[in-house]
Amino acid sequence: MIKKKKEDRRVERTRKLLHDALMALIQEKGYEKITVQDILDKANLGRSTFYSHYRHKDELFLSGFDHLRAMLEERHQSLMAGKRDAKGGEFSLSLELFRHAGENHGHYKAMVGKQSGQMIMTQAHAYLTAIVREHLSSAMKSGKKPPIPPELTAHWIVSSFLSLMTWWLDRDLPYTADEMDKIFRQLTLPGVEAALRLKQF
Repeated sequence: MIKKKKEDRRVERTRKLLHDALMALIQEKGYEKITVQDILDKANLGRSTFYSHYRHKDELFLSGFDHLRAMLEERHQSLMAGKRDAKGGEFSLSLELFRHAGENHGHYKAMVGKQSGQMIMTQAHAYLTAIVREHLSSAMKSGKKPPIPPELTAHWIVSSFLSLMTWWLDRDLPYTADEMDKIFRQLTLPGVEAALRLKQF
């Protein structure tokens, strides 16, 4: 049992070295230009070590997104539970995402900044669209069909959000998370309310 724990820690440490090396390289040269050898040189690890954990750099990259997604889901569930317990306290999805990105600036900048490449943006867009669609559904007035399908509205919201997020991260957070959320809401909230006849978003 002790041996297994040591092996697990060794695996975790190796994966973190590889992931951190990739994140640093993305900010230095952009995801598309990075090779597996670049990652190995940065992490000071051998090729056999890399391939014992990942098949290619895309798999390594996506494993980092899975980690961030797990953290986001944990926070999302915790906040939603808090909303229910508070009996009327509002959950602001966009604000919490901006705050989470600010707290994990380096990872987010590598993941969804201008240097990340299309693959991760597609992954992030699909994941966030699912969350926003769920949130919109719970916010809609019952018994009324919205003039614009929630799926389309969710897609537009996330596209706008990620555009602002990328701008914010690539400029190293010139505004606070709260200020960015206020800007995002000012730009999008009137249109969302009109599109879905929301009580509150």
